[in-house]
Amino acid sequence: MAYGNMGLILVGTALMIKQKGELSTTASLWIVFFGIYFSIGILAGAIHNHNTNILLTTIPLMYAVGFYYYLSLHENRILFQKVALVSLILSCVVCIYWDHINFDLDYRGIHIYVVDRAQGVYGDANNMALVTIISFIFVYKIYNPVKKIFKMLKLLLLGISAYTLFITFSNTGFMVFVISLIMLNYKFFKGIRILLGILLIPIVYILLLNLNNLTSHLNLVGQQRDKINNIVNIVSLNFDKVDDSGRSELQHRLMQYVYENPVSGNGVDFANSYQAHNTYLAVWADAGIFALVFFLIMLGVHFLKSLKSPPDTRFFVLPMLITLCMFMMSLHSVINQPYIMALFIYIGYLIDTSLKEDGYSVSEN
Repeated sequence: MAYGNMGLILVGTALMIKQKGELSTTASLWIVFFGIYFSIGILAGAIHNHNTNILLTTIPLMYAVGFYYYLSLHENRILFQKVALVSLILSCVVCIYWDHINFDLDYRGIHIYVVDRAQGVYGDANNMALVTIISFIFVYKIYNPVKKIFKMLKLLLLGISAYTLFITFSNTGFMVFVISLIMLNYKFFKGIRILLGILLIPIVYILLLNLNNLTSHLNLVGQQRDKINNIVNIVSLNFDKVDDSGRSELQHRLMQYVYENPVSGNGVDFANSYQAHNTYLAVWADAGIFALVFFLIMLGVHFLKSLKSPPDTRFFVLPMLITLCMFMMSLHSVINQPYIMALFIYIGYLIDTSLKEDGYSVSEN
């Protein structure tokens, strides 16, 4: 099915090239990045004898190219955001149901032990947390009903996304969600409300310090309690007690290979075998320092253009970019996932379209 989808993407791309609209310079940076990544990475893999499934690893590139042409038309972007909204919400609903019946994707069935962190259709709690925040942002910004009953539906959908995030027990997710929530409600923080927000900070800090006591009645088990302990240790500055689930050891082991080949890297998808849980480090390990520098510059361009865009676009795009970039520090597979590549291309078009409408010039392709 996965390869069938890729085939459809290729056919769709061939058809869309003939009727494409105005292309996005920001979105095109991803195609340039993948060109650099694969050019250096394939050569490095041949030099260092690292074998990989090239067809499998190029799937994100195929999606990036396909959606680059597909989203060049305004009506396709409208359809995309509607389909994405429904898909994201459905993934949250499935996650809640699977958590309720104790279904574990790794075991492909109902687990005999209690699943302490909801993993959803992605089989990973942090990946699911990323999706829940993007889902919340999409519902908040895109779904704007007029009738009261549909406004209540919007509140329900927001609640579903927030609850799904909660059952993932993702520390990164909780932190990013708070940042996103503040940015989505930027209009609220004016005048006296800013002062009230500042006054609430000590109260929130005290609540976080006593989070173990506040959640003692929830009967949290396994990693659920560990994640709560992590939050308490972070706010109490006991960083030596923070459990990173072995990420530091995995990243340290991968860094040894980075130091051996810092310029050329070790080959496409090399870092994936070490599960380092860091996308930035993975790019460096795979394709070397030049690919990493371009990757960072590309993300910087996204942020810079977002800051220049009108407020409605700025505070829609920035929460998504911050969410994706923050999770890149705890996930090694962010840019390997086709749906996220489609999202990045969509973000590129949002930025360039809003800048053009606001009077900035966007280069034509």
